Amino acid sequence: MLVGLNAELDLIKEWASGREGDPGYVLPEDLRKLTAEQRDWFNPSRYIFTLETPTLQNLTRSPFIRHLTPIVQSLVKLNYSFRRLFDFHADYRGFVNSSPALYLSVYKKLKEPKNVYSSEERDYMNFVFGMNLRMHKDLIGGEKSTDELCLYKAFRSAKSALEQFESKLRPEPLSGWFWILHILAGCLAIDGAWQVLRWFSILC
Repeated sequence: MLVGLNAELDLIKEWASGREGDPGYVLPEDLRKLTAEQRDWFNPSRYIFTLETPTLQNLTRSPFIRHLTPIVQSLVKLNYSFRRLFDFHADYRGFVNSSPALYLSVYKKLKEPKNVYSSEERDYMNFVFGMNLRMHKDLIGGEKSTDELCLYKAFRSAKSALEQFESKLRPEPLSGWFWILHILAGCLAIDGAWQVLRWFSILC
């Protein structure tokens, strides 16, 4: 269970700007500056590949859930944040692919910065930009995000909780029944050996 969670968090880290010292998406408030810095957000061909996190998704169904109580809340929040991002991305792809003609014309014109766009193309591009902005600023977020459920913060909270949990893990003490049964088995083995030796001595 813990091995699976660590492996999946390592993959999510790439989406959550999870490397140490990475501030995440700290974007300028000025719209002109933002659009100048993130011109590729107008491009409808932007695509991200989704991934599955079965251990994280099925955490609350695990038979070991009672042993994971200290980390359950943080991991459930991370799963929500991660799935929310990919659900929104599915809506984004649905929108950009809903008009193949607009997609193709905008895609071609973006290769030449001096091209003139129709009002329909501009509306389409602005909507694409707005969806990219929401994905990066709100759903992924960064150190200045106010939403604790943005992926940036949810990942760090879950990672910290998991590391603390693992640092406190200790081998469970053996139960009293373990020792009782082992002592009983030892006594029976000694008695059996004695009975065999006694039987041979009688035959002799």
